[in-house]
Amino acid sequence: MNRLIHQTTGVFCAAMLTGAAVSAGAGGPEEAAPTPAPLLSTEISGSDLMFLTDAAPQMALLAELSDLAKKNAVTPEVQSEAATTWREQTDAAARLKALAGRVHVPVAAEPDDAGKQVLDALGKAKGMKFDKLFLDAQGDAQDQLEASLESGASSSDGEIKAFAQAGLGTLKQERERVRKLGL
Repeated sequence: MNRLIHQTTGVFCAAMLTGAAVSAGAGGPEEAAPTPAPLLSTEISGSDLMFLTDAAPQMALLAELSDLAKKNAVTPEVQSEAATTWREQTDAAARLKALAGRVHVPVAAEPDDAGKQVLDALGKAKGMKFDKLFLDAQGDAQDQLEASLESGASSSDGEIKAFAQAGLGTLKQERERVRKLGL
C-alpha cells in the first residue's frame, strides 16, 4: 500500500511540476499541455521589485567608481573617501543581494550600460582632473541611488524599508564627507 501511495504521489508531483493535467479522464501526454512557469516568482509589490532591481546596479556603480578612485586619485583625501565609499557600497550591495534573495528576485551585480560608460570615461582621466570627475560622477550616482532608496523607504515590507532608510543615512554621510573635502 505504501509503495502504491509513494508511486502515485511521485507521478502527481511530476505532473504538478510540469504543469500537466492530472485527472482520471486525461489522455496521453500529447493531450496534456504544460503550463508555462512564471518568469519571476515573487511575492513583493511592483515598487519593491523596482527598488531592488534599480538599486543594485546603482550601488555597483558607486562601488566600482570608488574602487577606481582608490587606485587613480591623486589626493590622499579623495583616495580615503573612495576607500570608505567602496567599503560602504560593497557591504550594502551584499545586504541588498541577500534581501532580494529572500524574496527570490535576481539583482545585477554590476553597473548598467550607462554606468559602464561613466566608468570608461573616468578611467581615461588623469591627475586632478580624475579627482574632480570622480567626485562629480560619485555625486551623480548618489543622486540616482537616493531616488531609489527614497522609493524603498516607503515600502510596506519592513526589511526593505529599514534597508533603504539605512542607505539614505549612509548617502548623507558620504555627501557630508565630500563636502568637507572642499574640492
